[in-house]
Amino acid sequence: MRRYLVTTACLTLAGVALGVGAASGAGDASTTLTITQRTPQAAALDLGSQGPSPGDVLIFRSALFDETNTERVGSLHITCTQSFGARHVCRGIFVLTGRGRLSVDALPEFPLPTTGIVNGGTNEFERARGEAHIKPQPDGTTLIKFHLFD
Repeated sequence: MRRYLVTTACLTLAGVALGVGAASGAGDASTTLTITQRTPQAAALDLGSQGPSPGDVLIFRSALFDETNTERVGSLHITCTQSFGARHVCRGIFVLTGRGRLSVDALPEFPLPTTGIVNGGTNEFERARGEAHIKPQPDGTTLIKFHLFD
């Protein structure tokens, strides 16, 4: 179960590699932000049948690093509720030191890559909306590429 949780966490909402680029389109400013999530700490609340079943809760926290996975840039806190099959309903809060927070919702089907919805933030990301492309890596980290629109 613990191995499942760690794998699940790595595949959920992750990443920090602060590669920021600006582009303009139809009056909206956009930013791309890349982050690397390291292997998370995990906890689980196993409800109902023993083992993974609908309603189980998974909780993760991870350190976030830049694109090169060398400089720490923040932390990530995720809560997932298992739905049916391998599908989960997850919310992740990305805390980017000195910049603000981003809230991301996702419906991952572990162990596949997924796309989350950026639904708000604070400080520098106060008006942020967009997508978070979440891709587990063979080394156990997760690469997350944010496409943000103000």
